[in-house]
Amino acid sequence: MDLTRINDHDLEEQGIPVIGRVASPSGKEATADQFYFWVDREQMVENTQIIRTASQIGGTTYTFYAVVEQVYRISRQRDMGEAVDVNDGDANSEPPFNSDGITYALARILRTEPEVFTPPMDRSRVYLCNETETEKSYGADENPNPLSVGQIKNGGAATAGAGKIDLDYLLGAYGGHMNVNGVAGGGTKSSFLLFTICMLLHKAEQQLMAAPSDPNRLRVVPIILNVKGFDLFTIDQTSRRYIPGDHLAAWNALGVVNPQPFHDVKYFAPQAPGGTIAISTPAVGTVNPYSWSLKDIIRQNLLLYLFSEEDADDTNFSALVLDIDAWLTDEQVHDDGTTTRSLKPANWAPAPANNHNVGDGEENSNLSTDGYDYHRIPQTFEDLLNWVKWMARNKIPGEWKSHSVGTWRKLSRRLGKLLAEGKGILRHTNLDGNPLNVASPDTTNPIVVDLNGLAGSPSLQRFVVATILRQVIEERTGTNAIRGLVYLIALDELNRFAPKGSKDSITQLIELVAAEMRSQGIILLGAQQQASKISDRVFENAAIKVVGRSGSLEMGQTIWRFMSEASRKRAANLQKDEKLIIQDTFREPMLVSVPMPPWAMRPAEVLTATSNSIALDSNGDPEIVL
Repeated sequence: MDLTRINDHDLEEQGIPVIGRVASPSGKEATADQFYFWVDREQMVENTQIIRTASQIGGTTYTFYAVVEQVYRISRQRDMGEAVDVNDGDANSEPPFNSDGITYALARILRTEPEVFTPPMDRSRVYLCNETETEKSYGADENPNPLSVGQIKNGGAATAGAGKIDLDYLLGAYGGHMNVNGVAGGGTKSSFLLFTICMLLHKAEQQLMAAPSDPNRLRVVPIILNVKGFDLFTIDQTSRRYIPGDHLAAWNALGVVNPQPFHDVKYFAPQAPGGTIAISTPAVGTVNPYSWSLKDIIRQNLLLYLFSEEDADDTNFSALVLDIDAWLTDEQVHDDGTTTRSLKPANWAPAPANNHNVGDGEENSNLSTDGYDYHRIPQTFEDLLNWVKWMARNKIPGEWKSHSVGTWRKLSRRLGKLLAEGKGILRHTNLDGNPLNVASPDTTNPIVVDLNGLAGSPSLQRFVVATILRQVIEERTGTNAIRGLVYLIALDELNRFAPKGSKDSITQLIELVAAEMRSQGIILLGAQQQASKISDRVFENAAIKVVGRSGSLEMGQTIWRFMSEASRKRAANLQKDEKLIIQDTFREPMLVSVPMPPWAMRPAEVLTATSNSIALDSNGDPEIVL
């Protein structure tokens, strides 16, 4: 039944109580954005409740849907002294006559039907919304492509149905990308990104079962970057925090009948130095090693990405790296317009002995005076380092004289340090490595790539992110791109990879994805503790913004001024399972409760034969009782 089409008398006959009436006295005026209402003394109204009222204006009845932003209580006494005098200063006494106070509330308008930009009229009756009306409040009834992201909070403990976003705003039709903000631990950013991926996989599976041959069905490839500990290497194992009797109903309310940990997860971790397997992780199954040889780096056009943001921003340094890259690379353009790159062979097109440019005092030969053949193309990282060291300490041959000795020496130091830090993933003497391959022709279960094993080298972490982005860009923009396939790149600690104000190549690559790649099916699911510290271009291009518990200092930054003051204050007090969802079509953030995940978010949470008897503390670690 559409409750907006029946009058207040019918509602009251059905037992739906009036909780108050609209009022707009001086100082509490109603606007097209908000209004006040006083609360019936027999009713209780809470912050975050969804309400509705209707007013007849100009011969037309308009329905106003709103969320309670703040509840106030005001006494009839003029000051505290009068309040004390009523009881003669005795808290245990009861006066013969009570002068009750008044409860009233401020409500922010979410939607009007029909649409109108005017406030409701005084004395209009106010009702609590049911689930259907709550869905209508945020426009979910008109959402052709919904995705549930939690249950809408309706007061302290109650919920009012599934909170839904429009996938057209997440996956590229009208916008793209999601950004999650929250403090460490309490913000549960990675948890929410995994939950979103879970719901997308669930939707893709439903569409596959319903119409397997539909070319427009949802196809998603989730690529999850693990940046802290090995927290995401247990997502295919059951969490002992998840108790079906307590948590299953919340999943059922979102349309998930039997939530399970992720299955058939494909794990990648850095290759162990000197070995052929990956470094040790808590994963139960196979973990695939990843690494790159010099040949792999050249083939994938990744040389400049190896170096830090500071070095890449140095014009002289980056020019030298790009010249070396061009010298090492054999580039072939094919008839179909595609380009392939490969490392030149060691003896590729050597300069004639009697014709090449030589430095002062150098013999007219392919060899230097100390017998080093600087024309020979390096084939390994060790070869490249030796070549750069030689160039840095000798008179530079004519064809390289445009670069100063100081720049060569800087490259020698940086490359030596990089190879020392990346002994596993940069293969010093191997001709071949194990480059990451995340491409897929259809929906896959999560692909988890570890960056934590590279924690001692931020530049190498950024390099791995760049390789993944470059690969998916090539997959989605190439001639064989698969229609409708969406790559989901989940990346926490986004401030490390696209910091505010940075202009290095990796930040520019992430900005390119944020600004231009949504239409090509590349969606960034980013997260950070402080959105004010990441690239403005990355944040502004996120069509869905999510706020977990966030610091009041962060919420006071200019970047958050689009939120109301009450919403910014609420962000500082959110519980771990609560999120504020911001979509362009929402007038106010939607407060949702996210269900407890059935997958373990860290090794200490994994359900084992004996784990049920071990308590966990608030951080998910074993509780120690003294």
